[in-house]
Amino acid sequence: METIRACVCEKLLQKADRLFTGTMNGRIIEILQNARRAGATEVRISNKDGLVSVQDNGKGIEDFQKLLDLGNSGWDEKLEAGEDPAGVGLFSLAPRKVTITSGDRQVVIEKDGWSGEPIEVVRANQGVNGTILAFADEGPWCFETVEKHAVFSGMKVFVDGQQCESVPFCSDNAVLYERPGCRIEVLDNISEHHRKWANGWHGDRVLVNFHGQVVQLDWWPAEKYRGLNILVDIADKTDIRLMLPARTRLVENAAFEKIKAAIEFEYYKYYQWQEKHALYYKEYLRAKELGIELPEAEPQFVPGLIWDEYDMPIEVTMPKGFELKDCYLCFNDELDDEQAETNAHLLSALGKFKDSPFVPVRIDNGYMGYNWSKLAKVTKVEVKTGKERLRHGICCEEIACFDNVSITVHVSDGRVFGSEVSMAVMALPQKGKYAWHTNLVCVTEKARCELTAENIWYHMGGFNDSGDGDAYDTQLYYFEKELDDFWNELIGPYETLRQQLIKELYQLHDKWQKITLTEDRTLEIVFKDGKTETVKPPK
Repeated sequence: METIRACVCEKLLQKADRLFTGTMNGRIIEILQNARRAGATEVRISNKDGLVSVQDNGKGIEDFQKLLDLGNSGWDEKLEAGEDPAGVGLFSLAPRKVTITSGDRQVVIEKDGWSGEPIEVVRANQGVNGTILAFADEGPWCFETVEKHAVFSGMKVFVDGQQCESVPFCSDNAVLYERPGCRIEVLDNISEHHRKWANGWHGDRVLVNFHGQVVQLDWWPAEKYRGLNILVDIADKTDIRLMLPARTRLVENAAFEKIKAAIEFEYYKYYQWQEKHALYYKEYLRAKELGIELPEAEPQFVPGLIWDEYDMPIEVTMPKGFELKDCYLCFNDELDDEQAETNAHLLSALGKFKDSPFVPVRIDNGYMGYNWSKLAKVTKVEVKTGKERLRHGICCEEIACFDNVSITVHVSDGRVFGSEVSMAVMALPQKGKYAWHTNLVCVTEKARCELTAENIWYHMGGFNDSGDGDAYDTQLYYFEKELDDFWNELIGPYETLRQQLIKELYQLHDKWQKITLTEDRTLEIVFKDGKTETVKPPK
């Protein structure tokens, strides 16, 4: 009968530096892990004469053959069951020349020794307690790099005589889960050592300490990141496993699902201890499903309906002492007018009210469902204008000045809010099959002094940050120039000319009294002191 059996090809050993941990960080992790598994409480690393020396005070090496027995770790059954060692730690140093001294014996592994050539075990010139590795790496093992991997190992680690900090991964407040075998703690702040492992701007990853090696769990128990950190410290007896050979991710087995469930439970339990929160409504319901009773979220809202990162829209402010229950919601998709939100915002920001003010608020959809989010809504928005005085096209939109502009808002509780304003926005009807849909920005003459150019610019397209246009300041400069021309024409056909002449006369300061420019382009300046200067055009 034909049979087959698994075997390891010798060529695989020649690729060990790429198959296992081909980075300095990976080698530091593997060597520290081996020392810890050997029962070491102290590791001393030194960099001298181009060599890295790593000495630990562990139990030493009983069987040197197991150093090169790929896949056979040689650890006892308890450690095998708890950590699932892969038996490839030393191969992280292949194909470098490595001198290993333990007790009174020593070996030197290099070149073909990694791929099966016999290596003689000799008596060491000087015996040592524990184990010493000496090898040349791509550079020295500097303190900062080693400390990142040593700080949670539970050992005292020294680099060139300087001791790395050693701290517990979790505090005593961490909750133990015997199955799958871990301790979990949810924190709003973590140490600088933990932050070194946080990935991304927000660091919204779960940090998992697997016996001194920190990995990240790319999973978060809620929809929105809220500035929290979740630490998972693996217990000595655990069902949790790391993917081999790199050990940078958790195996997605049954234990993985249990750890996710435990993390989710502790996440919501954290908010129960805090007594207040800003969780989305469906997360509030999820906590209840898990048996965790939470109060309703603290009201989360922003006065006003429109905003942008450049602070261009007019700000809506809530009067002091005004309550959320007296505010209103407005949603364009619930109204016929696509400019409803915009005009409701402008009424609140620019309107004058005799009694109670009109304050619309913006609430994230995720909070809809809480009692405090059940506000009256805007049901209708109307814009009315007086006689049109002037209209211009700017930035692919149109602006027109009217004698007066008013906005009226009807709300679901039966109230009506209305006021004259200095600006409103109307959608122009589409002209022609392929014509662009544009807006008409309606202003009164008061807008020139009540609003900034940016307030108006926002409603005419605002800053184009596509990346292939002018900078913000440049775009604003050209808009302001066109807007000034609009205001000047409203005053009179020669207002722009008058302003340009005033600007050119700046060099004379306030010394002049009268300036005359005749048809033949002769300039006559009469000064305040009575002197006269005549400037004739050149021949």
